[in-house]
Amino acid sequence: MSSGTITTATKDGLPSMIAYLTRVLKTPTIGACWEDLAAQARDENWSHEEYLAALLQRQVADRESKGTVMRIRTAHFPQVKTLEDFNLDHLPSLRRDVLAHLATGTFVAKAENVILLGPPGIGKTHLAIGLGVKAAHAGH
Repeated sequence: MSSGTITTATKDGLPSMIAYLTRVLKTPTIGACWEDLAAQARDENWSHEEYLAALLQRQVADRESKGTVMRIRTAHFPQVKTLEDFNLDHLPSLRRDVLAHLATGTFVAKAENVILLGPPGIGKTHLAIGLGVKAAHAGH
């Protein structure tokens, strides 16, 4: 395709060309939503740049989301638990500032160890999985 304008004949084949190009570029979200987003862009008088940015944002968000799901699946957690689901009232001795610091995930980037000690049934596994899920969301 040249850098000039698209002819009417080519415009008729545009959906199939875009489907082909999105498969080759491995951008399935763009392939799935470009038409609906183009209609929205026309209705709301978006510039070409605004349309392109919205389309690329959806592709990136979808790719990041799928990456997080894949990292969590690859971790083989016995169950997926989050820190937000942990009931802090069951463990009043847990320092919330320490938990908030661990939730930032800085220990992962620094390759530091975290040791959770205590008797059975207080939530050590839940906290460990929750920290792992946070790390997966952060791209680790």
